[in-house]
Parts: sequence; structure tokens; C-alpha cells
Amino acid sequence: MIKNDLNTSEYDWNAINSKWVNMRALAMMALDGTSFHQDATNLEQVGDLSDYNRGDIRGIRLGVGGTINFDRAWTYLASGSVNSFAHDFNSTKDDRFTLFDFVLGIPVWGEYTRVQIGKMKEPISMERTMGMVFEQVMERPMHLDALLSSRNTGISISNLVADKRITWKAGFYSRYFERGTNSWSKSNRQAVVRVTTVAYEDKEAQRLLHLGTAYRYEDIREKTVRYDVGPEQYFVDPWLDTGEFTADSSNTVNLELTYLDGPLWLASEYTATAVDAPQSRNPIFKGFHVAANYFFTGEHREYNYRRAVVRRITPILDFSKEGWGAVELSARYSYMDLSDRAIKGGEMDITSLGLIWHPRRDIQFHVQWSRANLDKASSQTGRYPLNGHADIMQFRLLLVVD
Repeated sequence: MIKNDLNTSEYDWNAINSKWVNMRALAMMALDGTSFHQDATNLEQVGDLSDYNRGDIRGIRLGVGGTINFDRAWTYLASGSVNSFAHDFNSTKDDRFTLFDFVLGIPVWGEYTRVQIGKMKEPISMERTMGMVFEQVMERPMHLDALLSSRNTGISISNLVADKRITWKAGFYSRYFERGTNSWSKSNRQAVVRVTTVAYEDKEAQRLLHLGTAYRYEDIREKTVRYDVGPEQYFVDPWLDTGEFTADSSNTVNLELTYLDGPLWLASEYTATAVDAPQSRNPIFKGFHVAANYFFTGEHREYNYRRAVVRRITPILDFSKEGWGAVELSARYSYMDLSDRAIKGGEMDITSLGLIWHPRRDIQFHVQWSRANLDKASSQTGRYPLNGHADIMQFRLLLVVD
């Protein structure tokens, strides 16, 4: 059960199996290198980024996951990050340790219905649900980082029905448990639901079409809200930023499409957030991305029916089998607009091309070029709009134990 939920490998050296409890150690380390090349307009918009031309630890994750072996097994997962400076990992630059997941899964009825309690990912977006380092491009698309939370604390219920063709998951969350700075009555609350379907499948031809939709409502009891995001770089200050503005609530819709056809993986998502903010004339922020990946070495990504996500890759012939592993080409275009009505947060599109080498299932090398085009006012003179661009080269070494 835990292998199906977490996409873990068949290794056993890092596992403890007993009559009452099964436990598996989990670890991940990502080492990144980045280089920025800015034009004069981009320098005027966001400042000089030459200090960010460096190598970094993208993240060091440690955790345990497993089952508690009642008549119907419960699942658990606890994970955190050491010295993670990642925006996406929900940490600040001063954090020494960040808790990601602390969640207990309890089967309630039928074969697949489960309640989860604790800190977990909100059930919205395939890309948000998947592990970031196993996705199509090195960082998540900016519209998901800007408009969606990563993890939250609360309770959810999920099920898999219609002969494994339809999934649904709904949850209720509150920032009160994590921040603790406001009382329960003055803390933001969120309600989220995601529904997906396998609309078409031909297992013999290795083809599958996944469609999904999700809705998120946030009751903004803290009275203000802010949306911001960088150029799909975890350590760079936001390039798009609405600033703090007064709001009562927000409604977010997310649409998903994924198509698998042998070595080809096509995916797209669209996100729109309508903010109930009369003083700012009720702005709507939106973004989307389209992506394509292709394995030159013939691998095919499998599909996790319970979680409604694409699984990580296992090379056909890795180094342990006297092969060269898997080689993958990646491409993505993403767009984000944080300017609407009284809010002028800026607009940006990013095109990315990458090459990923998987010598083994637990090792990944990634090299990627991105071009970010930014429409935003000058940070020096306030002139608006300005159109600048930056080229970004990224490198990553990923090591995984699961």
C-alpha cells in the first residue's frame, strides 16, 4: 500500500518490516547550479542578478513512511528538509529545518476510500500533487507557485471509483495550525476538491488520457492577501508581485490535461483565481503552461491510478544492467498574469528546454535553458510597461533513497 501511494522502489535495505509496523527511510538531495544573463531592460526591472550565478543545495529531504498493520493497514508519512532555502519547499532563508509532511492515512470504507489527517499537500493540480523533482521541467510552472499553496494542515477524504477511472479528493484546511499567530476565528481557511478521470486508455499501445479539474475556496480572515512569484527560480526575489491588498475571499479553478503515448508525455494546466476585493475592483489572476517530454531511449511513464499522477521513470537498462540509463528531452512554455484592474503585479512568460539523463532510477542529471520575458515597471523609475528578458542556465544532480 505504501509503495502504491509513494511510488517507492523495491529496495529493502532501507526498510523495517514487522508484524505491527512497516517503515521505510526516505531521503533526497538536489544540487543545483544557475547562471543568469540579463538584458538592460531586465536589469532595470529586477536589478543585477550576477550574485546569484552560483551552485546551491536545492534541498536535502529526510523522512519515513510506512504502514501500521491493523486489519486494514493505516499509512503514515513524515518528512522534512535540512538547510532548504527553497521557496517551493515553504521555508525561509533562516530555516534550519522545515516540516513538509506529517500525515496519517486511515481506510474507512470500500477498497480505496481513505481519510488523511495532518500536514499534507492540498488536493489541487497534478503538478502540485507530484514530487517536484520528478516532473517535466526543473521547477514547477510559475502560475502554480503564485496561485496555489503547496502544503497545508487539515483533513481530507479521497476515493477511487468506476473501475479505477475516476478519483476524487476533498479537504478542509487552516493556516492556524502552522502559523499560530492569529486565533482560530481570525485565521484563513481553505476548502479544496479535485476530480480526475482516465478519459481514454489503451494499455497495449501504452496510451492514456488524463483529465482533471479542481476548485479551491479561501476565506481570507486575515484581511489581506498577496500573490508573487519568481522566474521559476527558488532563490530569486519575486519578479511578479501584487503587493498586499485587502480581500475577503478568493475562488480558484484549476484544469489539468495529461496524455501518455509510449515515450511521449504531453501535459498542460490552467489556473485562474478570482479575488473578492472590492477596493481593488475584484481582480482575476490567471496562468497556464504546456509541456512535452520524450524519451530517446524508449521508456514509458506509468500512471498512478490512486493518486491520479504520472509516476517517476525507471530506466530500461541502467548502469547496474550494463546500460546507459534513460535520456529524456523536455520542453515547456508557461505564462502568468498578475495584473488586472487596480492591481499591477506584472506579466511574464517563460520558455524552457532541457535534457535529463537518468543513469539509474535513483540518480538524475538535468541541464536546462530558459528564456524569461517580463512585462513590469522599472524598479528604479517606475516607468511602465517595460519588456525585458533574461536567459537562465540551470544544472541539477539529484540523488534519491526511497
